[in-house]
Amino acid sequence: MVRTADGLLLLVAGLALSACTATAGSASTQLQRPPALSQARPDPAPAAAGDTAGALPPQTLEAGACATFFWTADPAHRFVAFENETEGFARVYANGAEHGFYTPPREAPYVAGETYRRDYVDPARGLDIRLTGRVGEPLPTGQRIERVVMRVLQPNGQTRVVPLIGHYACRTVAEG
Repeated sequence: MVRTADGLLLLVAGLALSACTATAGSASTQLQRPPALSQARPDPAPAAAGDTAGALPPQTLEAGACATFFWTADPAHRFVAFENETEGFARVYANGAEHGFYTPPREAPYVAGETYRRDYVDPARGLDIRLTGRVGEPLPTGQRIERVVMRVLQPNGQTRVVPLIGHYACRTVAEG
């Protein structure tokens, strides 16, 4: 009886394993392979000095105005988002082009630790760009916006996630 039980246990285990491999084999033929890791990462080559391809051009900030600035976290540090929080407009580089948005002017200062979130959505232009992060500790030159990611809805329905480096700063008014 013990011998029969051992044989039965081996038979059940064998059937279970063969079912697993049969299921795994048929599922893998239906799914597309993910892209190679080398294609999933940004180009590690830094951008040439003065090169604004794939980025916003330098922005002007008037004396007394405050803004947030965002660069890609890759070695190229491309300047991809700018929001003038005093005048109420933003510029974002996404999907291969610069996009402008009107935003409500910000009146309250940032508090360290609070969530940073901006949604730039315009269905008429097919744009859905969202920035999220956390406001960092105050610095002598403003405040860092930490753990920032930009999510851009692509024309094919997929979402592209881009890690960013953010900074909030105000341009001082010259005394005179």
